[in-house]
Parts: sequence; C-alpha cells; structure tokens
Amino acid sequence: MDRDRARRHLAGASRPRAAVAGAVVALLAVASVAFLAGLPVALTEFTGWLLVVPGVAVAAGVLGAGLVPAVGSLWLVGLWGYVFPPLVGYLSGEWAPAGRYTHPRMMGFAYGSARAELVGALETSVGSGLVLAVVVGTVGYGVGAGLRWVATRLSSS
Repeated sequence: MDRDRARRHLAGASRPRAAVAGAVVALLAVASVAFLAGLPVALTEFTGWLLVVPGVAVAAGVLGAGLVPAVGSLWLVGLWGYVFPPLVGYLSGEWAPAGRYTHPRMMGFAYGSARAELVGALETSVGSGLVLAVVVGTVGYGVGAGLRWVATRLSSS
C-alpha cells in the first residue's frame, strides 16, 4: 500500500471527516438536551445506540472520512455516555448510587459519591471505551470502505 493510500484511509478526506465529526457532535448535543429533559437516552437506557455507533463507523468508511476520525467519533460517543450523566448528577447535586446519573457498570458495583462516580466514568471511558472504539470503529470502517469499493466498481462497469 502506498503512502497516499494509507494516509487517505487513516486521515480521510477533509469534507467527509468534518461531516462525520459534525454529525456526531450534533447527535451528542441533541442527546444531551434530551437527557437534561428527562428522556431515556443514556447508553444503558436507549438501545438505539447499538445501531447508531456502528452506523457512524460504517458511514465514515462509505464517505471516506478516515479510520482515525471514525474511531475518534466513536470514542467521543462513549465518553459522552460514561461521563455526561455523572457530570450532570455532580453539578446538579441530584446524584444517587442507583439513579440515572450513574455510568454503565457491572451490577452490584457502586460509587460512594458523585465525584467518585465521575472519576470512575472517566477512567472507564479512557481505558475500556477507547479499546471498544478501536475495535468497533475498525470493523465498521472496514465494512464501509468495502461498500464504497464495491459501489465504485459497480458504477464503473
């Protein structure tokens, strides 16, 4: 694989990269407002995230946005999902060990304070969240890039 091709797959094209990043930021802004309004949009409450997250990676591959922006966008979704609810609970003072202001975790495990919950969410999103974003992002981007390749071959024949 030559250098330009590798760069194109890693960094992507400027417009698609901005489109994917902008779409994810807009999605998270809408999800934040919905969460603040009391709607069940947290990672553990809204199963639509199971379609949205891989869909972002596939779209990044189809559009040619690049692998790094795809993984980064997925990690941003994970960071939001783990950190935003505890941050709201911490800032509002409405945090409780079993409330909606906690981050996804194993059953039976709880933090003793809102601050500890927030720190635990940051640690989890940086550690496990980044690994998951790399795995899902790489597979999804590969599928999307493959779809783009097939579409290009079919349209040229």
